[in-house]
Amino acid sequence: MKIRKEKIVWFEERLADFFQKAGREHLPWRKKRMTAYEVWVSEIMLQQTQVVRVIGYYMKFLKKFPTVEALARATWEEFLPYYEGLGYYNRGRNMLKAARMVVDGYDGKFPRDRKLLEKIPGIGPYTAAAIMSFAYGDNHLAWDTNLYRVIGRFFYGGKQLVADEAFWEDKFAMPKKEMNAALMDFGSGLCVSRPKCEACSLKTRCRYYKEQGVQEAKKKIQKKSQRDWSEAAVSVFLHENHKKYFSANEKTYEPFILPKGYNTRAGIKKYFLEKYGLTLAVRPPHEKKIVHGQLMIFVNAQILLGNPVFSLFPKSAVERYNRIILEAEGRKS
Repeated sequence: MKIRKEKIVWFEERLADFFQKAGREHLPWRKKRMTAYEVWVSEIMLQQTQVVRVIGYYMKFLKKFPTVEALARATWEEFLPYYEGLGYYNRGRNMLKAARMVVDGYDGKFPRDRKLLEKIPGIGPYTAAAIMSFAYGDNHLAWDTNLYRVIGRFFYGGKQLVADEAFWEDKFAMPKKEMNAALMDFGSGLCVSRPKCEACSLKTRCRYYKEQGVQEAKKKIQKKSQRDWSEAAVSVFLHENHKKYFSANEKTYEPFILPKGYNTRAGIKKYFLEKYGLTLAVRPPHEKKIVHGQLMIFVNAQILLGNPVFSLFPKSAVERYNRIILEAEGRKS
């Protein structure tokens, strides 16, 4: 599909005008001079987490750990109070690993090289591009969901239709630091999941608007279950980085079966804290089944603080349990 330069220029001019008038320059990670460390902290915290939630954490975190060296010296117990509540705790553990790697391997400086950045725990293509752009001013587009939505919808008709990211690397005159920020702000303010097309200054030439979004796949409407899952028991798969699993049985792998009064995330945390003295991070339920005629909710959880005294089993033991027990005895609701 050929995209005319004139349309790209028109798009960029309108986007720049939007950014000047409505850009989120008040965000603490939008100051003029950002270190790579500050950019990295913001980008890691913002992964799958709303901006309004991150702001407070970000400010307190940098006050406690102002440099990558300060973070590298921290223990998990020192780190956790300034991260707890953001969720995705492997992300937090990777922050400590990454800080130590940057200090030990790169003299406390995040490398100005995408391939080297992507070797650091927790840094993928997007985060590497964001660091290169926002901290070092290099010309890299940071492809997050906002960029896919705005560019995909305007030029192709759908957020999932950007096939060649490299094509766009040199197509905009605006510095990539500003371009990335503008696209992110536009994508989070107007071109959201349910786009505010009538308020959009790009709509007159937007393919998505002209086609009324027909190219975007329609989400299937899932029917709500009629069963009362508040009466269900809960099966907790307690793990260590999804590699080792703690068992309720010393000899063979079994998940922890909790009574129905503890089948919420808060209830699960309370149960393990009171019974075993463990602080858990509990994920939302990943499955619901009927097992032996009983409603059962399945949840993954990992230990944040405390000393477990359970037997450990490899992931293969869990897979065997699921295959032999759950598939044989259960059926999806």
